[in-house]
Amino acid sequence: MLSGPSWRSGSYRRQPTDRGFKLALPMVVEGPDPGGELFREKTTLAFMSHQGALFPLRNPVALGSRLKLAIALPPKLGEGRNLTLVVKGTIVDIDAGQDGGASSQVAIRLESRYVIQTEASGPAGA
Repeated sequence: MLSGPSWRSGSYRRQPTDRGFKLALPMVVEGPDPGGELFREKTTLAFMSHQGALFPLRNPVALGSRLKLAIALPPKLGEGRNLTLVVKGTIVDIDAGQDGGASSQVAIRLESRYVIQTEASGPAGA
């Protein structure tokens, strides 16, 4: 396990206090932009713990917004089935990209409820 961000207060990019895993898993993020319009974006998970997740996002988002993540789990975990972890969380930090078109690094605090879907139970991100 690696040290990760603190999901409570302060900067989520410095002095990590939570334990978690660096992961590079494909995922789909759904939620509202600052104007309330819903978006759906494919991205890659960067870090996850039992409390939160970090990932890059091109779509603009606002602190406090609620996002839904549909994370494709590694094939080994599904014993031949495609599994997707679906979890929701609230944005607690946004590190804006340096360039106008660059992705922002988004930190969310995860809810304790989650669902693991198989390919047969619906498409990823459903």
